[in-house]
Amino acid sequence: MNQETVNILFNFLPEITLSLAVIILNVLSSANISSGKQLTEKIAYYVFSGGVIAAAISSYAQAYFAPQHLFSGAFSADHFSYGARVILTTSMVVIALVFYRGKSNKGDLNLASVSFIGALLSVSASNIFVLFVSMQVMVIPLLLIFRYELKSAIKYYIFNGVFAAIMLYGATLIYGVSGSGDYSAIAKFISGNPFNIQIFLVGFIMVLAGIFYNALLAPLNLNFAAFSNSVKKEHLLQFILINLLASLFAAARFIFTILHDSGTFQTGSEGLIFIQGINWQLMLVIIAAFSILAGNFIILWQYDLKKIVTFISISSAGYLLLGLISASHEGIAAFIFNAVLFALNTLGLTICLKLFKEKYEITQKDDLKGKGRSDKFLFSAFIFFLLSSAGFPLTGGFTGKLMLYFTLTNTPYLWLTSVGVLSSAVFLFVIYRFIALIFRGEVPENKQNTETISLIILLILLFTAILQGFYLSPLLNWAKYCSNLLGI
Repeated sequence: MNQETVNILFNFLPEITLSLAVIILNVLSSANISSGKQLTEKIAYYVFSGGVIAAAISSYAQAYFAPQHLFSGAFSADHFSYGARVILTTSMVVIALVFYRGKSNKGDLNLASVSFIGALLSVSASNIFVLFVSMQVMVIPLLLIFRYELKSAIKYYIFNGVFAAIMLYGATLIYGVSGSGDYSAIAKFISGNPFNIQIFLVGFIMVLAGIFYNALLAPLNLNFAAFSNSVKKEHLLQFILINLLASLFAAARFIFTILHDSGTFQTGSEGLIFIQGINWQLMLVIIAAFSILAGNFIILWQYDLKKIVTFISISSAGYLLLGLISASHEGIAAFIFNAVLFALNTLGLTICLKLFKEKYEITQKDDLKGKGRSDKFLFSAFIFFLLSSAGFPLTGGFTGKLMLYFTLTNTPYLWLTSVGVLSSAVFLFVIYRFIALIFRGEVPENKQNTETISLIILLILLFTAILQGFYLSPLLNWAKYCSNLLGI
């Protein structure tokens, strides 16, 4: 076995382990085990969770590998993809242990695994056509899971098909102009042939539209939030956390690599020089502002808790774009730092929703009245994750948002900080109403106990989130390490 094959196998270990889990799940789905159906369902869950945990361990093992291009440049194995894989696989482990636990449908576990493989491939893709296929592998299996909400799934499938077609047409325009689908080759061609910039720009916008649709960014995609209340929590998390982060990481690689000026030996103040004539930052500013404002303002009229968490994710995705707008290594580091905080907050909030449902049958905001007086830990954790998402002082979210705002100081878009502060103020008002609702009124009785593993993982997430409020050096250093992309 030559060195190149070894490199490929090592760098694709997370996908390989998940693929093995998919194969075993398919065998279990078609095989008749004499011990009975219940044992088969247990084994299916163990295979699924084992595959996800093995993928996470494989991602951690790639910490200090040498950055390299694989499959003739179709994939990039670098520090940036390593950081994305660690965040995604760790999040998926929590989702598997807390939300998929006790789920008996082997088909759902199979489709969830395939979707996760697509997400991992997306963050490493360095070819526009490979990226397109990876993102469809990420989204389509989840739509097939939504058979319990068929009408909404069909509607979303149609919208996804439209944006997939737009993205594919944009990719063909870029390929027609540059003669290549590889990011680095496209950057080299456009850097030396600026007269093709208009057609390239149209294709670039169309590809970004497809990526941002999967990232649930406003105004491109608000239709998922419309039926998010009817989606099971494990599937909801794969959309508002796994798919959203994978799409944003893919967008970052696409923008920073394909627009890198390969025709100059000059070095900017941040070490990054971009192709002239493409105001891609303004494009991101508009989408970021829409997402930040829409996510936090629409919450004012929402009563379903899952919808509220979905809109919080949309707003957080807008904030994450601020790190990319700065066009600097510091901005990429701030983006990664806030991606970790976003994962912590989203997982924490959704676990709280799960426990609300199990203990009190709560799904609506009004049902929270007075519940915090009898279960202070659970509801205080819920409020803390909300405050961290809003960027309240003494939380990790506050530090993260400050980092994002500081990255804009050397850009013409510093006014975006006022949009962020205004949106955060509205969100804090929403949190105040939550606090007033939860901790006032009569003391209710606890209805039933919950499984221990959910409480343990919630405690771990809460401790980690609190720690980031005053001891952020390890995470910040790690984010800086992961901010290096191949091709820039």
